[in-house]
Amino acid sequence: MTMMDLPPSLISTLPGEYYTDPAIFAEEQERVFEAMWFCVARASELAKPGQFRTYQVGRESVLVSRSRDGSIKAFLNICRHRGARLCTEESGEVKRAFQCPYHAWTYGLDGKL
Repeated sequence: MTMMDLPPSLISTLPGEYYTDPAIFAEEQERVFEAMWFCVARASELAKPGQFRTYQVGRESVLVSRSRDGSIKAFLNICRHRGARLCTEESGEVKRAFQCPYHAWTYGLDGKL
């Protein structure tokens, strides 16, 4: 009898360490979440310019916002200067720009410094 002949309830799963081993988890993060596009939201969730949402994608915090021209932009939720998180809230709205709480570097709604 082969594995293909077994009823679904008797097919074995991965060994337990595949669910708990930090090295396997890190490899999954790299190969799945960091190697390809990943859908985090619908455009309708950001109806007007200045609205934003933050998402944890693998090991990175991502900031998604609607820019002034109406397009959706996504970028890492960190300041290039000192690595501080730009937005700590899950969602919200800014009037003009995102400002780093550390040294006040300012980024437009499109992510440009």
